[in-house]
Amino acid sequence: METAEWQQQLCPPWCSVVHTDHDHPEDRSHRDDGAPIPIVMRKRAIVDDELVDHAVEASLLVGRWQRDGDRHVWWHLGIDGDVELEVSTESLSRVVQTLQGLLAEAQEALQSAE
Repeated sequence: METAEWQQQLCPPWCSVVHTDHDHPEDRSHRDDGAPIPIVMRKRAIVDDELVDHAVEASLLVGRWQRDGDRHVWWHLGIDGDVELEVSTESLSRVVQTLQGLLAEAQEALQSAE
């Protein structure tokens, strides 16, 4: 694959963007297609002055983004165009570690209750 004249580095293996010499300077980045993860999330609404919860199916998209020439990779987390976050690799690692710990605690509590 050829590189565009503006590229300071080769595309990382995960980059799915086809770069051209005419890319706008703000679009000169490496991105992947993202990985959609089906999720069920709780939404809350006020109905007749009462707080009502309901489950909603959604898709959490997790993907990578890196500006050309920058060594930092940013992680995009988005839910159906509604909520979007971009976090550093270090931040994502802390989130994953924390979630793994909380999930292990929850599973342990369930096993103890049986």
